[in-house]
Amino acid sequence: MASLTAIRAALKETFKANISNLNVYSEVSDVTQVPAIVVMPSRPAVGGLVCDFNGAFGRGLDTWHLELFILVARTEATLAQKALDQFVTGGGPKSIRRIIYENPTLGLSDGTDAHAEGVSAYDGSFDTAGVSHVGAVVRLTVRTSST
Repeated sequence: MASLTAIRAALKETFKANISNLNVYSEVSDVTQVPAIVVMPSRPAVGGLVCDFNGAFGRGLDTWHLELFILVARTEATLAQKALDQFVTGGGPKSIRRIIYENPTLGLSDGTDAHAEGVSAYDGSFDTAGVSHVGAVVRLTVRTSST
């Protein structure tokens, strides 16, 4: 079984192994350099779950819903857009979707399976330490054995 901490660490290693010069953080407020990915449990809709403990007969599967905040420098608008597009598109060397598709176990040997579901908050504005970033959120589902 992979804990949330282990999943975050595995995501960090997976992304850093596939995208050079990428910074991976666990909190948006920690971002000091971009491009960056921030791994956070999802903000559930009303009545939604961040983690479902009831999969596979009630104790066999935990399903985590995570949000990957993709942040790039807010420079000239066209350049920022092109930089962000590389991360949220379906293919290419910096594609989050491609990396997760090719590494669904995240390097974990406990039956963990990750799946990128889609993109939201595209061109969202995020601020850290008074510095503006352009970003998007990639929704990720990670299933792991709970035994």
